[in-house]
Amino acid sequence: YRDAFELSLVALAFLFYFLVRGAVVDRQADALSNAHRIMDFERALGIFWEPRLQEVVLHRRPLVDLFNFIYFWMDFPLIVAVGFLLYFFRRHQYTVARDAILISGAIALVVYNLFPVMPPRLVPGSEFVGTIEKYNQLSYQAQSLKAFVNPYSAVPSLHFGWAMIIGGAIFLAT
Repeated sequence: YRDAFELSLVALAFLFYFLVRGAVVDRQADALSNAHRIMDFERALGIFWEPRLQEVVLHRRPLVDLFNFIYFWMDFPLIVAVGFLLYFFRRHQYTVARDAILISGAIALVVYNLFPVMPPRLVPGSEFVGTIEKYNQLSYQAQSLKAFVNPYSAVPSLHFGWAMIIGGAIFLAT
């Protein structure tokens, strides 16, 4: 019963997360304004370095393809696979990682609703390149995924945050 409860808890939490996240997509003007505010703030602090960092990789197509593949196809399956391994072999690290992912997901939903942010790659006239769409013809905004996608949920970046949580859990487990 414990395993079924755990699987149900996590499955329901992720379903709820994606349904709520996908339901708040009608604030394009706010998301664009907030993206400009963040970029202006970074410029004022002298830390607006992401476009230069992206340029380093753009000329190395195999790296772009590798990072796009990992970002688009491996993010969620890797979280699930590591979750299963930790659940069966390192229960304490699983519990810590599960709680961190669920709590950060809940916090992110609040932030997405209060402060929608357009991803830099979608900001008109920005220096960023949407490499997944440009080089691999993939998109989270595909019609089949539209109900679960909020294109204005760039902050906080759960791709990055959850990768850090999973990486930390793997590190602690080994």
